[in-house]
Amino acid sequence: MRRYAMYMTCVSLLVGLAGCSDGGSGAEDSAPNASSAAKPRGEAKGFDPPVKFGKAVKLPVDEHVKSWGFAQLGPRLYERTAAALNAYDTSSGRKLWSSPLGRKDWYTGTAGGVSDNQRIPPVFAQHNGRTDVLFAYADYTKGSGTEVDRTDVYLRAVDADTGKVSWTTRLPEPAKSTVSDLEPAVVGAQDGTAVVRVLTSTDDSSEDSESATTYAVDLNRRQVTWQKEHFAAGALDSGVVIGTQLGEEARFQSLHGWHSDQTDLGLAGRTLTDGTPRWKLEGRSSVEIEPVGGGFFATGLLRDSRTGKTVPGGTDGTLLHCVYDQRSVVVCDSEEAVRGIDARTRKVLWTISADDNSRKKPNLGNAWHGAVYASTDTTSVILDARTGKDRRPFSGASPYMLNQYAAVNIDMVVYPTTG
Repeated sequence: MRRYAMYMTCVSLLVGLAGCSDGGSGAEDSAPNASSAAKPRGEAKGFDPPVKFGKAVKLPVDEHVKSWGFAQLGPRLYERTAAALNAYDTSSGRKLWSSPLGRKDWYTGTAGGVSDNQRIPPVFAQHNGRTDVLFAYADYTKGSGTEVDRTDVYLRAVDADTGKVSWTTRLPEPAKSTVSDLEPAVVGAQDGTAVVRVLTSTDDSSEDSESATTYAVDLNRRQVTWQKEHFAAGALDSGVVIGTQLGEEARFQSLHGWHSDQTDLGLAGRTLTDGTPRWKLEGRSSVEIEPVGGGFFATGLLRDSRTGKTVPGGTDGTLLHCVYDQRSVVVCDSEEAVRGIDARTRKVLWTISADDNSRKKPNLGNAWHGAVYASTDTTSVILDARTGKDRRPFSGASPYMLNQYAAVNIDMVVYPTTG
């Protein structure tokens, strides 16, 4: 499945935890330096949905540090890197604060080169009137004497306003396997529970075996409520953890999901509360999961998160990309057509097909609150999400991600909204 349309180069826990209120891996749970904890100079003005965008704003990102991904919340952009969690003001481009990881080591693969090309954006969770930014990271400890080398995985919550670390806690070790060189990921958070995927490996007598362990973590108690080996979470939606059930021949290919030389993979949904199976589709040699939201996910076909069943209207052709407008419509782009689908009724609202002589089939970019941002070979245009009709052209922004305050392209260049 091509995960992204041309318009967007790429778009998006049985046992208790060991408490680590002191940061777990040696990092102090303290506020960042005062010089880096600048406060915004007033709330930016938002436009919902935006139809005009200003000049590009280049953020002061460190291009020498591995960036895992980013996410928007209000007028701020949060970036997770190999060294820190950073917050930026999308109206001015200023860095508001930086909260360092404080880990002792980080895998970089062979010859010092980065071996992991996953996109792992931070995740937001509400707790006691505060918004926390969640992310997971691995910390390597080299053994001394008879001690073996060890890699621990931590889940951390950082206050979205101040950059102060709220808490850090260590996940229990995966059963009969070790944490792999690839970075762990917080897949999502709902109803006070976060889902974390940890990639693992088992060194047997023949060859390394790639697998994963998924954890559901109670954010109030900071404890694992369930843990599943050989299950790689890929999305969390509507109280269902959607992931890949892994066989012995499984291989992880980052942006392209899981593959096997056998048909020993399964696509499965598990209940967030206790990890019990809700549905399962077996006999697969590859599984690539694209989170969509609004009760949907995609695997080359648009599917219902609660049942795993395909959704009519999102099943024909080669599905390129699906987005949820965060209100009522899912829009899907295939080689044959772009379609708007009602998130509640699952009915197709409109279609623009490639063989339509009266309209050019656009390439889907993104959607927000009733507006669809798309492009043709000559222009960028905003469509009505409920009717598919042209609203107006727009220029400047390339909305890999957007909200009422700004559009952000894949390279973290920001376009503040102006109307």
